[in-house]
Amino acid sequence: MLALLLGNGLVTNGGDSWHKQRTMIQPAFHRETLKRIHDITVDSTNELITAWKAKEGSDINFTREMAALTIDIVAKSLFTTDITNDNIQTVWHNINYLNEAADHMIRGLIRIPVSVPIPRHVKMKKYIAELDAIIYGIIDRRKQEKDPPHDLLQLLLEARYEDGTGMTDLQIRDEVMTIFVAGHETTVNALSWTWYLLKQHAAEEQKLKEESIRFENANPAFEDIPTLAVGRNVMNESMRLYPPVPIVGRIAVQPDEVMGYHIPTNVQIAINIAGVHRHPSFWPNPNDFIPERFSNFDMKGDNRFLFMPFGGGPRICIGNNFAMLEMQIINALLSAKVDMELVSTNVVPKALITLKPGDGVLMKIKAVRV
Repeated sequence: MLALLLGNGLVTNGGDSWHKQRTMIQPAFHRETLKRIHDITVDSTNELITAWKAKEGSDINFTREMAALTIDIVAKSLFTTDITNDNIQTVWHNINYLNEAADHMIRGLIRIPVSVPIPRHVKMKKYIAELDAIIYGIIDRRKQEKDPPHDLLQLLLEARYEDGTGMTDLQIRDEVMTIFVAGHETTVNALSWTWYLLKQHAAEEQKLKEESIRFENANPAFEDIPTLAVGRNVMNESMRLYPPVPIVGRIAVQPDEVMGYHIPTNVQIAINIAGVHRHPSFWPNPNDFIPERFSNFDMKGDNRFLFMPFGGGPRICIGNNFAMLEMQIINALLSAKVDMELVSTNVVPKALITLKPGDGVLMKIKAVRV
């Protein structure tokens, strides 16, 4: 179902083809790239906060605001391009619909082929075509540039396989679409759940504010990121309670046995990340929001599979460091410069492909310091 939108990108690819693509794309997320992403995230977040000054006293859909922010960041960070407000709204609207449509198809008792032109399938194809137009537009404009920036898109355009051939436009489209979609959708959900939880736990929000207040009149530097321990713990605890992707699927490539259960080749396995994250055998008071539990939590060894908001193993999310950097900066700046009040009274999780906060978290902007 995901391949309808993402094609044969990293999320849906497999085997040797996946390994080649992963190896080719991995350098785009190294330290030097993260420094550039840091600068873009700081600038984009400050632009949003400045725009919020005019909204003091007003209610906002915090989730939609975070969607616009993260789409802007991923477009500038990975493709060195601005994206219009109309494009941002198209991406947000279309991906939301496709998320729900894919979930409906996966859960349906009867699997109707996408080639059958029922209204849902017609709308899905229309929305995918609109997203394709945005992505192919970015690719086409890049090919016309005489002095292109050396970002992910350029890396994909210049990359060569062992036989000297490059990727087709379709393969580049699939990788770009995968990173573009995954690079904001999960982050939006994680940020929304984080602030929903903080607003219900004043003491934890105060700790974050005390750590972040130094950024009220100064931006966080790249070197500051490792010092943001409270912000990191808050994000981890939020993603433990509400993992951006609550379930991932795997297909057995050979027969296996797990705890006495025989798993034949080609059987599909669902890994219940949300269940593991709240399992009382691994987490004391598993339903409580306790960021401090991550202060001394070792992310290595077997713990890699007790806490895995970005998945685990060789296919762990390629953009996990990008996402954590981005979210820590956004949260630090929001905490330092914006006072908000929770308007939503009961946000119900909507478990689709991603774990969405209902129709969004509503906030009132009380004060903005710019």
